[in-house]
Amino acid sequence: MRCKGVVSRKGYRQMITTGDLLLTAKYLVARHGAAAALAFAARGLQAMTLSRQNQLIADWAALHSLIEDAANGRLAEKAPAIH
Repeated sequence: MRCKGVVSRKGYRQMITTGDLLLTAKYLVARHGAAAALAFAARGLQAMTLSRQNQLIADWAALHSLIEDAANGRLAEKAPAIH
């Protein structure tokens, strides 16, 4: 499954995969701890919402959810299903 794309520095849209989000979530939790990773994702989600960047809100919400799952040990080694 692919999430909505992100805008790159070159201005064109690129797709971010569920696997990309999963790796990012696991990395943030391992590197910075669950609380800091969740706070980061919450700030990103809030910033996207306030700036009305609707195309990115779903990606930040998915990242936040995956960080919660990683922090609580709910992620299996296989790719998760995001609904």
